[in-house]
Amino acid sequence: MEIKYDVSIIVPVYNRENLIQSCINSINTQTLDKSRWEVIFVDDASIDRSIEAIEGLINKNINYRIIKREVPSGNASTPRNEGIKASLGKYVFFLDSDDYIDSKLLENGINIALKNDSDIVYFKMELNARTVTKRPFKHPIVDKADIEKNHLMRTLRIFKMFKTKMLRENNILFDVTVNVCEDMLFGATALLYAKNISILADRDYYFASLHDEPHLSKKKMTLEKLFHIYFYTIQSLYCSNREINFKIKFYNALLIRCVEHLRDVCKKDKINNENLIRIFSFASDLFNLHKEMFELKQIYEKERLLVLLFLSKDFKTFFELSNDSKILQDFCQKIEKEFEKEKGFNKAWIFENKVVVLDFIFDNNRIAFDIEVNEKTKNVKIWMFCRNDSKFFETYKGNILEKKDHKILIFNDTCDLSAMCKSIKKAIVENQG
Repeated sequence: MEIKYDVSIIVPVYNRENLIQSCINSINTQTLDKSRWEVIFVDDASIDRSIEAIEGLINKNINYRIIKREVPSGNASTPRNEGIKASLGKYVFFLDSDDYIDSKLLENGINIALKNDSDIVYFKMELNARTVTKRPFKHPIVDKADIEKNHLMRTLRIFKMFKTKMLRENNILFDVTVNVCEDMLFGATALLYAKNISILADRDYYFASLHDEPHLSKKKMTLEKLFHIYFYTIQSLYCSNREINFKIKFYNALLIRCVEHLRDVCKKDKINNENLIRIFSFASDLFNLHKEMFELKQIYEKERLLVLLFLSKDFKTFFELSNDSKILQDFCQKIEKEFEKEKGFNKAWIFENKVVVLDFIFDNNRIAFDIEVNEKTKNVKIWMFCRNDSKFFETYKGNILEKKDHKILIFNDTCDLSAMCKSIKKAIVENQG
């Protein structure tokens, strides 16, 4: 198909008469020369005045088309596929009709794409109530991103630029039988074929709206559909002609995602049901087909035990470990909120269902706090240590209650959040001093 534009924005629409204004306003304000891009609205047989709203709001100097479907598909995949097939752009960019984008997205995105001959360009999303990962966006601009180093598997949302030629030559389309996490399957498949990937994180580029209206892709995920996604993706990996180093990185990154998905299912279900056990076993067998690609060092530290249990098909222990106590979960969220804006704070997480861990990074030193909560007595112990230097605290001048190996005990009292936080902050200041 003839290429007339640098990029095509593809917007699936269904009953968005009252929600599409912000989306179109953000399209109207794009700074890229209007002769270089187009917008394709694919209306999935809306029964409201969505089409009239588009016509009334869109800047008529913009190259735009409205594809009207006569029969609703009931998902976002079919309209997006029609957009890909109709695109006249060198790249396609997917935008949901209830979301909006920064005015520089197209300009900055196409500049880095053309500069690097990128197959995919990742854009930083605004952090809001939807789950948005931080790992891939630690650096403002990455020309040539690596799947492991830049954590590309962590965000498979499809609000990116994709090279149209790559999609068409490899027949990469949305699976219309998958009505939730369809972007994950599409994103992982595209990642498998992409040779050059760039990242733009110098500002928030994509803004996801939060509302209670129905979403085209907001459906309940079944375990069977979840397994289908991983089955298709891992089989595509095994059959691909990518070099072995890439395959190993892809395999381990996908393995982490699968284990996290199963962990989350275990947390929600709270039931040791037969269907979950069956899918767990199938998924484990799937990844064990090429276990020679497994590398423990590529697995995130806090996921390592769960991954090993998954590969060994130990569902009982996996299920128990996945179900962190509610007390620890609530406590971890509270402690993270207390420190999320603190200088040097990295993350808060739960280790082996026993300890809440606070991680800080100061210069080249990785300082951590293990917070042990006794759920019966409500007593709390806080141990402080340095991950990269066991002798780091030899000159520490703060209050030390006890020493244990390379750890120092700085707090041993009742579960008073305010007192605990003060103790940790004081220890940080004394360490920095």
